[in-house]
Amino acid sequence: MSINQLIYLSQATRKMSPEDLSAIQEKAKTNNAPLEITGSLFYNGGWFLQVLEGPASKLDTLYKKIELDPRHKNSRVIYNEPASFRTFPRWSMNMTNLNDRQADKYDELVEVLEAAQANRKVGLFSPAVALLKIFKA
Repeated sequence: MSINQLIYLSQATRKMSPEDLSAIQEKAKTNNAPLEITGSLFYNGGWFLQVLEGPASKLDTLYKKIELDPRHKNSRVIYNEPASFRTFPRWSMNMTNLNDRQADKYDELVEVLEAAQANRKVGLFSPAVALLKIFKA
């Protein structure tokens, strides 16, 4: 089965509590597992950055549904490419709340999220590619 990686950035419509983020993660796990979709969601300062991995047609359908979610706005895809492997194969959905500063790789992840917001590169790479490289290492 061929897979794609889709990464999008969006802005929360309100401040998200840890309980809100946990509820998003649990719903995503339930929805993603039967679709063979894996990934990770990052939250920082009112912004979401999410990596979704799976069959391209299923990702397209899921992203259209995600765009309609009233908890965020201004969603934009920053990466949607075929992949030779999954970066997050163990998680139907992982959640990293960067507001708690306890996250592994905190500084690198904040830099990627801020670069994505500003539409600038992280070193030589797009924010999406930089994010994938963080977890490939």
